Amino acid sequence: MKRNLFLFGLAFYVCSNFCYGQYSISGYLDSPTKNKRVYLSLLRFNEQNTIATSQVLMSTLTDSLGYFSFEGKLLSDKYALYRIHARVDESGPTLQMLDDGVYKNFQNFVFSNKDTIVFRKNSRSWFSSYTTTNPVDIELQEFNSYTLQLNRELSSVTDPKLQNQSSTQMISELKSYADRNDVHPLVTLVLLANVQDHFLKDDLESDPEFYKKLQDSLNVYYNNTAYANQLDELIIDLSKTETQKELEFYRLVAYILGAVSFILSMGVVLLFVKLKQKKNVGLPQENINLTNQEERISELIIQDKSNKEIADELFISLSTVKTHIRNIYAKLEVANRQEFVDKLKNHSRD
Repeated sequence: MKRNLFLFGLAFYVCSNFCYGQYSISGYLDSPTKNKRVYLSLLRFNEQNTIATSQVLMSTLTDSLGYFSFEGKLLSDKYALYRIHARVDESGPTLQMLDDGVYKNFQNFVFSNKDTIVFRKNSRSWFSSYTTTNPVDIELQEFNSYTLQLNRELSSVTDPKLQNQSSTQMISELKSYADRNDVHPLVTLVLLANVQDHFLKDDLESDPEFYKKLQDSLNVYYNNTAYANQLDELIIDLSKTETQKELEFYRLVAYILGAVSFILSMGVVLLFVKLKQKKNVGLPQENINLTNQEERISELIIQDKSNKEIADELFISLSTVKTHIRNIYAKLEVANRQEFVDKLKNHSRD
């Protein structure tokens, strides 16, 4: 009797939906906690595994039997990706997704303003068992089953090179399936969202025609809005990633060239200063008759060597060094080392 009433209720919802063009989302939540809050969210195509408050459209409470429903005419007539979920623990965070293979508290599905979906009771995997009037969601379920089958076939690969090949093969198989079965573009888009960006970027470069065709189909169905714009954003982001890498490379090259130029410039400046110092501090040769030994001692004096250091370096006695210095001072008409150095500087500038 209860089953007949349930089927009658489902038929009534379906009929009223077609007659009045309003959506109906209902079902039973098998939980010991009554008056649990159930949330309905609208998702972007690549938000299947993320949850945020910005996604939530509305919420409702289950009654004493665990029944809940959303009804109205406020959803889009276009097919869109939705999520229904409830907290496992009412004292826990509102945004909570659980899918550990045994327990599950959410379900993503394709829906529109004219559809009906009924979720059946399931004590562990909430919302996983349901009936729907939406043909695109049925397509998505079939596509998901095919994807799981491919994953099982390719998951045994452990070699990194073969893993890359299997990922490329996975994309190729999904695209072939989509073309072969002429699925709705939203279904193709939702499945591509599970492909890692770097594989998707490589495939976009190798087969741009497929993505152009997908973009055109989305533009036609969504009038250049919603998921059509989201795919366009993804393609732009993938292109930006490559452009950003190029910019970072060129920026690094510019930094290296700048550093090399700076080092070379500093080297030239230092070399110029050193040459200038050599020019400015030298021995006056004109009108001064210094012996070879006196010239060597004069150079060591300019280098600020002490008398003893000069003696050691030239292998002569300290008294001999002093005698040579006296002769040098006499020839240059200076009385001490400071006057000697100043004399040489002034002579060089002259």
